[in-house]
Amino acid sequence: MSRVRRLSGLALAAALGAGVAGGAAAVAGPGQDVAHGGGEPANLGQVKLDVQDYYGDWVDDEGKHHHSQDSRWAKDTQAELDRATRYLEQRLKRGVENPAIVLDIDDTSIVSYGWEADNDFGFDPAAQEDAINRGEFPANEATLELAQWADARGVDVYFLTGRDEHQKPASMRNLANMGYPEPADAFFDPETEEQVPDYLECGLDCTTVEYKSGTRAHLEQTGATVVLNVGDQYSDLEGGHAERSVKLPNPMYYID
Repeated sequence: MSRVRRLSGLALAAALGAGVAGGAAAVAGPGQDVAHGGGEPANLGQVKLDVQDYYGDWVDDEGKHHHSQDSRWAKDTQAELDRATRYLEQRLKRGVENPAIVLDIDDTSIVSYGWEADNDFGFDPAAQEDAINRGEFPANEATLELAQWADARGVDVYFLTGRDEHQKPASMRNLANMGYPEPADAFFDPETEEQVPDYLECGLDCTTVEYKSGTRAHLEQTGATVVLNVGDQYSDLEGGHAERSVKLPNPMYYID
């Protein structure tokens, strides 16, 4: 990702657990809370186990990690997208003009949990590139269901991702192989000045919010009504230009 800064969600969780006040650190035993006024951060090993539990982690015969469809993560994700689908259905019944939905890719349209867990929740751009080229990431079944439901009812589906422009062919091939409908368009992060569209005045210096909200504004200018904007990061959703923003759970990393 050329424009966004990716931070480990696990490291972030540990940092959020750290006390900022001075003084001696409190020491707590297993199952005990450290006083909020100070003390050590949340234990990173325990945070990893909590994330694995949330995704219903299971390991196959090759030692690869996977999420479970009956996990708390899957249920939370399904609940958010069920609410989104109901809203979209209401808007269609009311005759919304040129309806569209915008979908992020990583951990919105696909699930990277297994790859993240296989890499101990660390991020390696080269390894991610290989995984994208091999089509290793499975579909987020709940998002796939929404996309297919919307497409069948004449709603335009757009992808808007922080993946780099050169990753577009492999990414679109993978999404199609998973069963995602042919999108009305797909927007990837420009890597050169020549790739920057005219509507992004910030060019290669755009923040994630500027890049994504600016692209949604462009869709509105072309006549689309962005009924739903779906992402797993707050930076996917901030900046407006969508009737409803849908935040999917992702405790693994944070993109500002």
